[in-house]
Amino acid sequence: MDLDADGAELIQYSVNAVFRLVTAPVVVRVAAGALGRTRGRRLVTVASWLEDRDAPTVQLLDGDQPIDIADRFTFTFWDELDARRTWTAADLARPLRALHTLQPDSAMPQWDPFGIARERLAEADSAMSAADLAWLREEWDTAEETYRKWQRAMPFGVIHGDPHLGNLLADGERAILCDLDETGIGPILWDLVPQAVGATRFSREPFYRQFVDAYGADVREESYWPVLQHIRELIMVTSVLPNLSHRPEVAAEHAHRLGSLRRGDTTVTWHRYQ
Repeated sequence: MDLDADGAELIQYSVNAVFRLVTAPVVVRVAAGALGRTRGRRLVTVASWLEDRDAPTVQLLDGDQPIDIADRFTFTFWDELDARRTWTAADLARPLRALHTLQPDSAMPQWDPFGIARERLAEADSAMSAADLAWLREEWDTAEETYRKWQRAMPFGVIHGDPHLGNLLADGERAILCDLDETGIGPILWDLVPQAVGATRFSREPFYRQFVDAYGADVREESYWPVLQHIRELIMVTSVLPNLSHRPEVAAEHAHRLGSLRRGDTTVTWHRYQ
């Protein structure tokens, strides 16, 4: 794989750093640390499995991947597709429904937010207080225990894990899903949870109603909705823990989100991490 990184443009930095190369139609995702290495290998396995089945998902460049540098950073390389367009709720629902029809096998890993959360908590930035970390650990333990009790009631299949409009790209006229870090075998209606939580936390109720109409189901009508809601909100405060002290704007929004969770207030509006 012979690529020129001169002039690479940073296009996103939340959990991973994502760059666009100016010399080739390639996007590079960079993850840090031991968790980044583990997740990078999982990501390549998932993307390859989906490509073999012509799933509506982004594709890796040909070549050996992932690439580890100095035991610190893990790189994956992807075909660049168009992200600059307006998406509708139906555009998001369509590839999800296609993904949910795939037949999983043992090569597809399990969706496991609990293992990821434990790793994020272990790598938490020193800016996090011991009390907040202890509270998050206890909440994750309780959420996992409750989830295991409901697990058999949930239909399972291949899920994206983190579907939202920012994870859609255009492959010609087809909307496809990117950011496959959480993709695996899991409860199918989990893929409705990000939009359902967004209806409350980001004041997007009209969009969620359109999404429900396009997909054909409403996860909020399920008896296990409260536990899935809580898991999603915990993910949204745990995912950024490793690097808070170097990102003051992210740290401020993180404190806002965590504070509302600790108060048990599910009505407080959240804002995007910048």
